[in-house]
Amino acid sequence: MEQIPIVGPMLSALGGESSAPGQGKRVIGYFTNWQTEHYPPHMVPVDELTHLNYSFAKVNEQTGEVTLSNPHTDTETHFRPQDETAQDAPPQQGHNLFGCLGAFFLMKKHNRNFKVMLSIGGATFSHAFKNMEYIHWRNTFVKSAVKLVEDVGLDGLDVDYEFPTNEQEARYYAQLLGELRTDLNNLADKLHQPRGQYLLSVAAPCGPDKMKLLHVKDMDKSLDFWNLMAYDFAGSWSKLSDHQANLQGKNASDISVDQAVKFYEKQGVHTNKLVIGIPLYGRTFEQTEGLNKPFHGSKTIDYKLLPVHGAQVHNDAHLGASWSYDAHKKELISYDNPEIARQKTKYISQNNLGGAMFWQLEGDKPHKAHDSLVKIVRENIGKLEKRPNELKYPYSKYDNLKGGSHMQ
Repeated sequence: MEQIPIVGPMLSALGGESSAPGQGKRVIGYFTNWQTEHYPPHMVPVDELTHLNYSFAKVNEQTGEVTLSNPHTDTETHFRPQDETAQDAPPQQGHNLFGCLGAFFLMKKHNRNFKVMLSIGGATFSHAFKNMEYIHWRNTFVKSAVKLVEDVGLDGLDVDYEFPTNEQEARYYAQLLGELRTDLNNLADKLHQPRGQYLLSVAAPCGPDKMKLLHVKDMDKSLDFWNLMAYDFAGSWSKLSDHQANLQGKNASDISVDQAVKFYEKQGVHTNKLVIGIPLYGRTFEQTEGLNKPFHGSKTIDYKLLPVHGAQVHNDAHLGASWSYDAHKKELISYDNPEIARQKTKYISQNNLGGAMFWQLEGDKPHKAHDSLVKIVRENIGKLEKRPNELKYPYSKYDNLKGGSHMQ
């Protein structure tokens, strides 16, 4: 198999050391295990991505144990990559990994720069983090999460805790990440890999009230990169229709992508560790006269369905925002179109940011389409980070992963 050279030093893991500027950009996509009927693994544009965040693992509120949320889909169903060869197929004998995670492991063999991380939490399971203050809870969380890295052939973990609500929760969140980093480094030692081989990231808020609660400096010591959830700035909770993912604000106090980037940078996070989230969906504002007007009702709609027939599309290059408006239906939809995706990609390059992240891949247009946002960003973001994935899992509980040490 092709060997991927590492460009620049390995990312942190030894105490928050930042990656070197200019080592390449990350393109990260979230894959959800509840939409596989319409979006199975073989539809993922693997060659456009450096990382895939597999969503979501769940957490036991009482014990802290991290487990897969849908074992049938995750490890049992026979999803097969389109380019699978007879040599790739897991043997029929023994206890083997199938499911989405098995399919993605095979894809890792064919693209050594494609890495799979397990996202833990999300909006549905974040309530379970409330017992983080108890050391036995954190110990169980860490041990079970790191064991999943070994068992299902992962390259790291992505923690999506939405969100700490007070000082104590924020402090224990940072502590949990530190303990995760320690055990990931211990796993690397056990498997004779360099420290930092197994990655750790978080899905991070961009709202000022939520950002300011985080212990950013303490968290950053443990993290390889931050996935900024740079969307949902407006929605059903808003008083007026508004942009949900604008790059800039009219005023410095306005919520925006740029405001969030500046916040984390001021807290000491290296710009190369900040990955900008781009939504692959729009937010509707119903029964409204237009932008910044009252509305009645709101929902989300996949980008692949936009713009809706009959709506007029608008771009605001100053704010870095796009939307459509249907005067007949009185419906405004805030979403990122190709022009805004290009503008955000240019912003990422100009500010030496770490790359782009997409929530979530199923919402995009077919990846060969000219208006696929993932494709547009990938084509304009420049050189990708080159960092080899891991194929060696000799202590996995699955027989077909134990042989990974021979896959070179």
